[in-house]
Amino acid sequence: MAFPSSVIQDAWDRQGGTCASCCKTLVPRNRDYGTYGAWHAHHRKPLSEGGTDTLWNCVLLCINEPENCHWNVGHGGISWSYYAPLNDSELPCLYSGRR
Repeated sequence: MAFPSSVIQDAWDRQGGTCASCCKTLVPRNRDYGTYGAWHAHHRKPLSEGGTDTLWNCVLLCINEPENCHWNVGHGGISWSYYAPLNDSELPCLYSGRR
């Protein structure tokens, strides 16, 4: 399954076009590729563990070095519950007043 485009747009609006973890500016056309502002729509709770394709479970993370938050936060081998919080208020850039 994949996020519907409406969920991705809502996540983009919620995050103000920035990475939810490091606050890097993302480029809309660079979803899943690119060298500047590339990003990925990431499931906070994996589908294999009962996650859904809803806005609550969607977070946009950068995929470029050096931050590469998609890998480091989303898949970095650290316990999911410790490093990819399910509470929006725990994500540094998600509610930083850029709305």
